[in-house]
Amino acid sequence: MSAARPDGLRMRLIGWALVLALAGLPLTWIPLASLGGFDLTLPYALSIALGGVLLLHLRRALLSASALIPAVTLWLVPYLVYLFVLKLHLAGLPDNGIILRQLFFLTCAGTIATALLLCGGEARLLRRGGFAALAGFVLIAEIHARQLGMSWLDAVTRFLSGDLNFVIYKFLRAIFQSASGDQGEVPASLKNAVSGGLLIGLILYRAGHESAARDGWGRIVTLITLVILLLLNTRSVLLIAALILPGASIIATLRRPRHSANRLILKLMLGALALSLGAMMLLNGSAATDLIESRFTFEDASTGGRFAQFSFALSGIERHVFAGSGLHEINGLLVHNLFLGAWLHGGLLAFLLVLLTYGAMLGLWGHFVARIATQRGYWLLPVRAEWVAMLPVLAFFRVWIAGDAGHPGYPEWISITGFFAMVLANAQARRPVARRESYPIAQEAFA
Repeated sequence: MSAARPDGLRMRLIGWALVLALAGLPLTWIPLASLGGFDLTLPYALSIALGGVLLLHLRRALLSASALIPAVTLWLVPYLVYLFVLKLHLAGLPDNGIILRQLFFLTCAGTIATALLLCGGEARLLRRGGFAALAGFVLIAEIHARQLGMSWLDAVTRFLSGDLNFVIYKFLRAIFQSASGDQGEVPASLKNAVSGGLLIGLILYRAGHESAARDGWGRIVTLITLVILLLLNTRSVLLIAALILPGASIIATLRRPRHSANRLILKLMLGALALSLGAMMLLNGSAATDLIESRFTFEDASTGGRFAQFSFALSGIERHVFAGSGLHEINGLLVHNLFLGAWLHGGLLAFLLVLLTYGAMLGLWGHFVARIATQRGYWLLPVRAEWVAMLPVLAFFRVWIAGDAGHPGYPEWISITGFFAMVLANAQARRPVARRESYPIAQEAFA
């Protein structure tokens, strides 16, 4: 936390506005208005409101933003150039709002990251924001479900009996339709955005555990969140969660000064045992386990459709290697892969810019993980560094399979910029007290 905490009332207002903005992560299914074809949803409005609250402390907010920009320049500049190149290739053609959405998401993510840095990456704000995101989704969904004569208990009971159709089509779809007032088809991308927001909320909640003791409540919340993700039927987010949980555990073990090797071996053995027990349960068969097994076979229409998209994209790239062929759809859908989509729609230069963007992100992230795992005393914030490290993982994987031509969604951008804000906040905490009035330059954070 920064040593200089000016004007307690203004900082408290900024803190609570940040918590509300984080609480909105899984609420992209609640629209507020439609502006020129752009749907303003609740989380977007909360991010804009946070920007307004930051004006209460404009000077400090500008200092935070000016410190954040150099830290993200290495990947942000090539990504913005990519969007410009894509715009040039699609000049006069429909772009499905991709470029506008990306710029808006980046602005919202930058606003939240600025507030995080301004508040010094305070653990209690992460804890409150993460919990508010998870509990808020459950509560608001329950309110809508009650209005429709249902509840979460009905969904869980039907799921355990193997009735996934009820959970997806009669429970979740009805809730989303009730919130929007639109009885049309609910796109799969909406569920993915909700699931991504829940996963980021969980990571923030776990990161905000200040005590050195085990996070018992965190484990309970993790289990509940995984059940909700199962109910939402979002395989990709569940698989990413299956990587994040052991990843955070392994990093936490490596960061302990004693018995790390023994703990690591024990955790790996327990993980293997859990996987074995899970496989045995699936093989044993029950309504619920048969349902889960069918969702993870990778032999369904969704997987087949993605392979068809990839084949379509590769054939288009082969015909127009350098210039690209504009925005093309297959069966009414854009290619679900950012790298192939960039090359197909914007040409070789667009592909190289996207490659540079994610190469820079991965390089900085890998450097951070190596430091927290090997350098004692590097991480000073009273925040769980292993969970901070897990923030951008969702974005790293989702771009390979996500809709909207693979472009990162709202939760993914929040997780990326939030990660960099936390790294900068730690660099600020490492400064001598006399120098904490000013923010560290990017080189201090990633040196």
